[in-house]
Amino acid sequence: MPRVSSFTFGSYKIDTAHSSIAFTYRVKFKIGITKTFTDRIFLEDVPRESWKNVPEEALKPTLQALLLMLGINYWCVFPTKNIHIEGFTLSREQAQFWNSLYLNGLGEFFYDMKMDFHNLIEFPYNASATIPEPARLKLPARSLLLNGAGKDSILSAEILKASSTPFDYFAFAPTPAHKRIAKLVGAKNIRVSRRRDPYLEMAMSLFGISSAYPSVSTFTFIAVLLAELLGYDSIVFSNERSADFGNLTYLGLPVNHQWCKSSEAEQMTNDYIQTFITPDIKTISPLRKYSELEIVRRFVKYPKYLRYVTSCNTYFWLPRPTQLLLKKGYWCKRCPKCVFLFACFSAFLPREEVVDIFGADLYTHTKLLPLFRRILGIEGFKPLDCVGVPEEMALAMHYASRRKEYVGEPAMQNFEDHFTTGYSFDEIERKVLTD
Repeated sequence: MPRVSSFTFGSYKIDTAHSSIAFTYRVKFKIGITKTFTDRIFLEDVPRESWKNVPEEALKPTLQALLLMLGINYWCVFPTKNIHIEGFTLSREQAQFWNSLYLNGLGEFFYDMKMDFHNLIEFPYNASATIPEPARLKLPARSLLLNGAGKDSILSAEILKASSTPFDYFAFAPTPAHKRIAKLVGAKNIRVSRRRDPYLEMAMSLFGISSAYPSVSTFTFIAVLLAELLGYDSIVFSNERSADFGNLTYLGLPVNHQWCKSSEAEQMTNDYIQTFITPDIKTISPLRKYSELEIVRRFVKYPKYLRYVTSCNTYFWLPRPTQLLLKKGYWCKRCPKCVFLFACFSAFLPREEVVDIFGADLYTHTKLLPLFRRILGIEGFKPLDCVGVPEEMALAMHYASRRKEYVGEPAMQNFEDHFTTGYSFDEIERKVLTD
């Protein structure tokens, strides 16, 4: 990679006619060349007249935050501590927020790239800067729920329905799976898409740059803008308790694949929104008190979704024509998430039904044994994927073992060899499940 002299968060420009926003970033290289990158967000279901309804004192800090948030994908490819911001100034507290978000949100990126992050992230601030009071907005009492097409956002939707809370979905880069789930749930799907600068994509491919970044943090600030434009007083995510547990430590930094879904990230981002943008929009996660296994236990009570849920992230990398041809849920049957969720589903459903959902019995796949062992905590560290903690995996397989439907299958035999009958599953059950 060419060495970087400075990184500048440039400007943003709204195209109200098409409800899109362009954000610019400038990278100055030490060889004397300066390159400008443009990132675009398209709010496909926002009418042009909605922009007139948002007061400038709310819209301005929201777009400033989005400029800094979207810039994480550019800065991490061209990192430098020499950071500049055009057009506005941060207070010390704001700079500390962005320093923390970039550091923790890019923990996996730094690990992947074997990058030394120490003394690298320093957002500029003015210690005497006067930050305006957050704007007050008159917003209807309704929620905007992130549609992930998976079990978590479906369960959140059912919880909102049960409490008679009016809500709509919003989907980032919507796929056929998002549309299918929204139709099954019976919710409107507000679409958002993003187009990164093609030169960024080229640089990432050319230099083998990791794609790990805090996606939920990005979705949060986009949702704030949608809430202002379309009228919602709460943004709902389906972040679970298991997201608080990390994977490993790298150069003294705890690395958590799901940090942007953690209670720490959600709380600090909610505080930033209410302190510096508006106190009239809040973020909540109705699943926060639940483990992944508890979520599955509750999710399987809604059988109409079981064959349509899309919780395998590999789906989102499939070619569009392939996605269109798939009429039901997709499982790659080889990633950590498929392995973990197969075990979770096997804890509560008959083998025949689980195999029908996943398209295979993953307990029989010997090639997956290393993944089973890692997720169980037998060897290595927890895979860098959205999986639960080892206790959840152990309890799930314990429940499946008691069904006597997987006797002698390689993964189940491996589990039973390590977790003997004397193991305290009652204690794990009290920790993992909720009454």
